[in-house]
Amino acid sequence: MAAVSALTVVPDGLDLRSAAALVHDGVTAGGLLDLTAVSPGDRVLILGASGGMGTLLVQLAHEREARVVAVARGDAKLALVRDLGADDVVDATRDDWVSAARKALGGAVEGADVVLDGVGGELGAAALALTVDGGRFSAHGAASGGFSPLDTKEATRRGIELFGIADVQFSPTDLRRFTSDACAEAAAGRLRPVIGEVFPLERAAQAHAAIEGRGLVGKVVLKVTGSRIRANAGS
Repeated sequence: MAAVSALTVVPDGLDLRSAAALVHDGVTAGGLLDLTAVSPGDRVLILGASGGMGTLLVQLAHEREARVVAVARGDAKLALVRDLGADDVVDATRDDWVSAARKALGGAVEGADVVLDGVGGELGAAALALTVDGGRFSAHGAASGGFSPLDTKEATRRGIELFGIADVQFSPTDLRRFTSDACAEAAAGRLRPVIGEVFPLERAAQAHAAIEGRGLVGKVVLKVTGSRIRANAGS
């Protein structure tokens, strides 16, 4: 049971399934772009770009007129994030993905002003080298099984501002604001939540297996049978 003060009105033009897909990821995506101060002209590298939150980050960063380089796995996922507004894409399965990402970001002396790491692990750790001196790096994801083991001394030496999962824990006021903003953007057609598959609540274990298998794109949503209420499972 949620308190009345925690409720968000779903605007006309937005179905409840899409609204449910935005409940957590829409909030975090909006908060991350504010936290890292993504601005017009910034070069933004997004790891895990084809996931539930990654697809939102691609769109929102594009909307802020940043240059977006999206990292995902396989042709289908790369095609999706390009369609959502990524300026360039990099396949994370390539052995030379770091070199490919650096080229997409502008070459040997360039890099990302902002790195949004929704993957973690060694993939995220490798992206620190792609961050420009004085840049911003958010290590908020652990889809690989753990958060990125970042070299904090190197980051300090290069003036890179690091953010972690603790930095995207929001107050009730901010939660309502980010949720409302995400729903309004979606209702206006400027933000599209990508739903990979919908599972009934009694198949929640299969939903989690699908998430862990990385075969789906976007968000996995749980549906409460016999009700219009839908719950967010994850990405």
